Parts: sequence; structure tokens; C-alpha cells
Amino acid sequence: MQGRPPTFTQQDRQYLAELIREHGIRGARRKSRISVCQQTLSKIAREFEIPLRSGRRAKQAA
Repeated sequence: MQGRPPTFTQQDRQYLAELIREHGIRGARRKSRISVCQQTLSKIAREFEIPLRSGRRAKQAA
């Protein structure tokens, strides 16, 4: 096998995918018990075919 081995196990990737579905990429990064960068989360979202809106979300009134 060529290339670098995966950093996260399949179980970790599924856990992160569930968080992405619930909270989006930035929310998943905050809620995760695993330290992970946004680029890796976006790759996981693509791997699990999670639709994401582009751009920032609208700010909510306080």
C-alpha cells in the first residue's frame, strides 16, 4: 500500500461523521473529544457524502 496510513480508525471517522451531520464542521470540531483539523473533517464529510452548505451560516439574534 502506498501513501500515508489513515490517522483515524473507521470507528473514529464514523463518530466524527455523526458530529458533522448534527453540528456542521466547525461545531463538530468544538464538540469532538478528538483533536482534529477542519480540513480533515471536510474530507470525512466527503467520504460519508454529507451535504454541507458553502459559506458561513447566518448569525442568530441573541
